[in-house]
Amino acid sequence: MNKMSSKERMLAVLKGEKPDYIPCSIYFNTNLRIAGYDLSNPEERIKCYLDLGTEPVIDISLPGVLTYEQVKTKVWTEEIAGEKYPVIFKEYITPEGTLRQGVYRTDDWPFGDDIPFPGNDHCASNNYEPLIKSPDDVAAFKFLWAKPKEVDIEAFKESIGGLMSLAEKYNVITRATVGVGLASLMSLMGAENFVLFAVDYPEAFKELAVFEHIMTLERMKIADYYGADLFKRFGGYEQTNFFSPSIYKDIVVPLAKREVIEARKIGIPMYYRVVTGMKPILDEIAGIGFDCVEGFEPELSNCSNEDIRKVLGEKSVVWTGVSSPVCLNAKDDNLTREAVRNAMETFEGTGFILGVTNSIRQHFNWDNTIALVDEWKKCVGL
Repeated sequence: MNKMSSKERMLAVLKGEKPDYIPCSIYFNTNLRIAGYDLSNPEERIKCYLDLGTEPVIDISLPGVLTYEQVKTKVWTEEIAGEKYPVIFKEYITPEGTLRQGVYRTDDWPFGDDIPFPGNDHCASNNYEPLIKSPDDVAAFKFLWAKPKEVDIEAFKESIGGLMSLAEKYNVITRATVGVGLASLMSLMGAENFVLFAVDYPEAFKELAVFEHIMTLERMKIADYYGADLFKRFGGYEQTNFFSPSIYKDIVVPLAKREVIEARKIGIPMYYRVVTGMKPILDEIAGIGFDCVEGFEPELSNCSNEDIRKVLGEKSVVWTGVSSPVCLNAKDDNLTREAVRNAMETFEGTGFILGVTNSIRQHFNWDNTIALVDEWKKCVGL
């Protein structure tokens, strides 16, 4: 078989075809620093991956969320007695009522004096007051999430042109995160309120999940228009470390299946990102039909590579293998090398991309990442 480009190799695996060798695709945290490379520069970041021999994946953003024109916003900060940090409040005044969210403005809060919508992990962990408090808030919430206008889509396409040019220059794959599932609700409500809302108000929770799903379908169309090679569907906060299997089966599975069907109509592979809490629902995950499932944590989730292979090995590509916090954070490289060999042997004969369970971070032992790549090269004969 002729040597493939990075893009050809990754797409071959993701489409169920045979690559010239099993690829290794890992990813760096934004806090990582590597001598000789400026990882804040997209091109140098790509070169670093390629110099290691691994497969880069270029993330292309999609247009930000806009509220409906009728919505008015107000943002302010308060010092509250008994609280260590000031609290940022953001109020949305909609035709269906007023919503208010509050977050702690900690020293590491990255958004200045504002709260982004729909937010991210910072918003969830810094939660002071959830945006959605009761079923009465659902109608108002829907005014905060308008479909992007054509002019916004076109303007944003120009802004990512440089990244698409880099992807073409180095012949590497591009990825767009088209959906984050229930994670968007956790960003708006905080973990505790998020879980309790699902239990106390199941119908309203399902309505919110369906609304996020509709937005996912819209983002898929935009990502396809931009020319993304791969769709990412985040699922890290909808597993059984947050919810019962029944909530996953009743709410997540039907919506995710529709998203997979739409991705196949479009003709772009779609993968599902999980981390922990997946063992009780492995059969359900396998039955959704994702082209690939990525990020399984084999060390900290009581779900080994063997467990994953048994259920998913013949149904989707698996993209994982090495526990970042356990192996890459170890004092020496023995655990890392053993994990690479275990993963390569376990998933032999199936669609497989060797990966890590979480981003590689500055406090990890970098020698272990080098060992991961070295051991993988030995396994594939490079």
